[in-house]
Amino acid sequence: MARISFRLPAEIDEEDCRGFLETAMEHGKPGPEFQAIRAHVPGVMRSFTKTRDWIYHEGALDFDLKELIRAYIAISGDCTYCSNQGIARTINTDEDERFEILNYERSEKYSHRQKLAMRYADAIMWNPDLADDAMWKDLLAEFTEEEIVELGYWVGFTFGGQRWLRTLGSQQGQLQEAVDAAAASTIVAGHSSVSD
Repeated sequence: MARISFRLPAEIDEEDCRGFLETAMEHGKPGPEFQAIRAHVPGVMRSFTKTRDWIYHEGALDFDLKELIRAYIAISGDCTYCSNQGIARTINTDEDERFEILNYERSEKYSHRQKLAMRYADAIMWNPDLADDAMWKDLLAEFTEEEIVELGYWVGFTFGGQRWLRTLGSQQGQLQEAVDAAAASTIVAGHSSVSD
């Protein structure tokens, strides 16, 4: 079970936060277990939800690149929860696809732009020294400064969030158990969507 309790919709006074949780429970995204934990602090829930809505579904970068980077972060960072969502689920369940993304530099599957975005993610996640003059020259040749800022923020937002989620010890399905234990009639949707 998660190390922090789940808040259920009936326990949330703030209408917008209750709506965020109900939406997550109905659609299975963003992760309802984690929205139920974020609901302990309405400002955290609002900040996460609004940031995610803007940066994931809008912004300068195309959605497919952001979704690939989210999947790469989940798989390379070994986030079991996030590896079971969106395209990460497809990649993670196919041994060849998993090998390709973890060895993207040698892969012919990914474009130069995609590989460069994953290299930038590696520098942000694992070793800032990888972001040397050569990488910045490549980044500035391939992306606008606006796109580089958005990509860097997306990596930090996604990776930091996934690392925090791992410390909570929650798994998919636990919120439904909490709902059932409270004798509530809500059904928490699964995570079978193409994108989160």
